[in-house]
Amino acid sequence: MPDSTPFKGITVGLFETRRQREFTAMLAARGAQVVCCPLIFPESLGVEEPVRQFIEEALAGKFAVVIFYTGIGILAVLDAAQQLRTYDALKEALVRMTVIARGPKGKGALKRHNLTPDFLAEPPTTDGLVKLVEGLDIRGKRVAVALAGDRPNPALTEAVERLGGQIDQFAPYHYRLPEDLSEIGAFIQRVIAGEIGLLAFTTPPQVTILMNAAEKSGLARKLLETINSSVSVAAVGTVTAGALSRYGVKVSVRPPGDDETMMGLVRAIEEFLQKKGISD
Repeated sequence: MPDSTPFKGITVGLFETRRQREFTAMLAARGAQVVCCPLIFPESLGVEEPVRQFIEEALAGKFAVVIFYTGIGILAVLDAAQQLRTYDALKEALVRMTVIARGPKGKGALKRHNLTPDFLAEPPTTDGLVKLVEGLDIRGKRVAVALAGDRPNPALTEAVERLGGQIDQFAPYHYRLPEDLSEIGAFIQRVIAGEIGLLAFTTPPQVTILMNAAEKSGLARKLLETINSSVSVAAVGTVTAGALSRYGVKVSVRPPGDDETMMGLVRAIEEFLQKKGISD
């Protein structure tokens, strides 16, 4: 009979903000002790000008293709359309465009609004998006890109322009750091002290903020040594795993490419712990 509490005796560190309660409940139901350390707060400051401009131009049929990097970005754009009272018109405009979502989170966000992407990147990375774009006829056409955060993507820009298209990148939301950074420091100390056995990362910015905070407090080397020697690390998908790898963090568990979701991550951790228990 399968163990109903496969996480029993495991303390899991979470950095999730938007779906913290849901993620915590999933893990606690399986027997985990959960320690939360929210690191980033995605926020959309009303209807910002770049989002308004995208919506207006999408309604006017200016874009042939739109690429959404994140599910949060999709929700931010559609929420802005609701505020502008152009929600139904924008949905109709999106149906007429080629809609590309980077990964499963984007697909899920579109599904919430009864929309379906024409393509998903495979793998769900910038490289996957570039491969998709290279298979499209975009010469003389405009491609809109809803970014993950604020930074334009040079690789995607190069690909679109090389193929004769025009790229318009915009930030549908921004990341806000927690006001009290001392809480991150206290969490890092708990990891180093051996109080947390597994860390679960769901976005690349979580990785960057944690490691930058450790660097500022002089604990980066000790944190990395502790994680790689005695802490299991779970990443929700390819992009987040890549961010961890760039900091030298070894990823122990990751869901398969077609299930890079929160539930997929929980299932992957559960399977990992079961195998680890057998080997131990």
